[in-house]
Amino acid sequence: MPSHRSTSLFLTLATYVLLGLAGGPNDWVNINYVTSMSKAGSSSSDTSSAQKAIISQAGITAAKGPWSITTTNVKPPSGDSHDYLSWAPYHWPDCNWCTKGANHIANPNSTDDFQGDPSSGNDPDQDPYDENTINNDLTNGNSFPPIRRRSFRSHSRIRRMHRSSLQEDSSFPSASVPQRRASTEDVALPVDDTPSLPPTPALPGTATTTRDKGVAGTQAPAQAPAKTQQSSKCTPSPTKTLAPSATWTTCPYVVRDGQVNPDVRTLPGPSSAQNMAESVFLNSAAFALQKSPTHSKNAAQFIDTFFLSPSTGMHPNMNFGQLVRGPGKEHQVGTFTGILDMRGLVKVVNAIQLLRISKSPDWTPSRDQAMTTWMKSYLSWLQNSSLGKEVASKANNHLTFYAGQLAAVQIFVGDNNGASTTLRNYFQKQFLDQVAASGEQPFEAVRTRPFHYRCFNLEAMITNAKLADQLGIDMWTTKSRYGANIQKALDYAMAQDPKGEDIADIFPHVASIAAAYGDPNDKYKRFLQDKMPNYKSSPFWFYDQSPALPNSPGFSKQKRSMVADDLVPATANLIGTSPGDVAANSGNFIAAQAKDARIPFQCPSVFQDSPETELEDGLFVTCEGVRLFYRDIADNLP
Repeated sequence: MPSHRSTSLFLTLATYVLLGLAGGPNDWVNINYVTSMSKAGSSSSDTSSAQKAIISQAGITAAKGPWSITTTNVKPPSGDSHDYLSWAPYHWPDCNWCTKGANHIANPNSTDDFQGDPSSGNDPDQDPYDENTINNDLTNGNSFPPIRRRSFRSHSRIRRMHRSSLQEDSSFPSASVPQRRASTEDVALPVDDTPSLPPTPALPGTATTTRDKGVAGTQAPAQAPAKTQQSSKCTPSPTKTLAPSATWTTCPYVVRDGQVNPDVRTLPGPSSAQNMAESVFLNSAAFALQKSPTHSKNAAQFIDTFFLSPSTGMHPNMNFGQLVRGPGKEHQVGTFTGILDMRGLVKVVNAIQLLRISKSPDWTPSRDQAMTTWMKSYLSWLQNSSLGKEVASKANNHLTFYAGQLAAVQIFVGDNNGASTTLRNYFQKQFLDQVAASGEQPFEAVRTRPFHYRCFNLEAMITNAKLADQLGIDMWTTKSRYGANIQKALDYAMAQDPKGEDIADIFPHVASIAAAYGDPNDKYKRFLQDKMPNYKSSPFWFYDQSPALPNSPGFSKQKRSMVADDLVPATANLIGTSPGDVAANSGNFIAAQAKDARIPFQCPSVFQDSPETELEDGLFVTCEGVRLFYRDIADNLP
């Protein structure tokens, strides 16, 4: 009989193929490549099975749509259900109510003492493909350097809101000195000084799990307020009628890195945004390949429902994304991490480009104009809000995803010069410190789940390089301060033992790197054949082909120079990029780093004006905390 581990791996891979999720919520496929493949037909292509999977999964995902953030009774602090709301996934209530076992997460109607600590993060019903619901039962045994986790009492959070020690970051347009926390001036807050208490959601029935709807559970009796941890002492409830949801605005919350609080799934925002983006892209790609009217209608309808409909559409801001709950008004604004929830917007932009070039009858001029208006407002929010400026100052995956999201929106509104500048600045600045000589990613390796976060940042780095490739710019050959490129980062991650984490996270990235850099020794092919034998039947295999990356080393046997005249692909005119645009935004940014000499470690630039940087809200690391991860493989540093 197969082992439990092998059975689990088989189910993981089967689910990836079934749901079409192995491409990740953040990706980009060259638009002219898709249209050229549709003209050539799929019968003679190595990607024929992948194309069939795209068409099949387009229908499967569409059956679950449409999606909206408004399908919940829990409103954001603004009181407007059209404002996106999600809760910080790694934050847990730090109070100990006196009660008989009932709590807002588990055993809501129990009369026995609560057994176990929810801080363990162990949840057998977690969805392993959702960033907010990743399985955290890890035994990786890694020893991590000092990393700071802060609890969020009101006084400490207020203090952080007024700190201004972060460096000014000029990597992105309109970025200025951000605050540690978002200012309340960005959002509408209740006038009354009493913390706003969101209504208790109507969640009938016992706890269940679905991909789209999250977890539903019965609320605890009014006489049994939420209990969140076991102790010899407990705190008397402020009132006998305290509803479980009052925990959200009564208890202080603390960060536990890598341990997902399962109640974050009671909100539809994160899963709706991810599933919508995936289905919109699959249906748009299917229409481009097959010209099926159904796929075109699906994509247009889902965009309408999520973004444009007066009754179900989302306002163009992330003011309440990954909000950290707790008492006081300082807990009624989102965090910089919330922008990550909308990373699937890159796929939405990609999908609409496919609808445009394929002349979808459903992507009408009025829809296009309405979406352009939405995107322009969101672009302004990304660049000018306190949260947008704050994430632009970070050094880890949040910054990498932000750069891609910003560039994609700039492409959508026709600002290709701006998109080129955004991507150039990312690769010329923050990327320099993100990959060590060995290929390690120090700001991801310091986390409690390093394999997952290496793959997560790789997803964003690869997408950013694909976006640049679409614009006619080769960022594949860009190297970090220590001489490592994206391929080196992938090679290092491939060599690591996942240690309980999901190895499937890396599969699409292996295919991308093989396409971008070539695979003369079949290293990447053998890896995929060994770990995912049916990889050619996954949608990502269609996306990750060398012809889809016309400016990559893998497409050309000789590395292209960064000279503009060599970088104008056939795809340039598709999104309004002219040779002059490319020339203005091209250049060999770090040619000096082609040297083989070992470069000594220096503190990443994010520490120049601040002794620490924030990886997640409330999770800080110092230069000393990441220094060890910059050592070369050959080094014998302690």
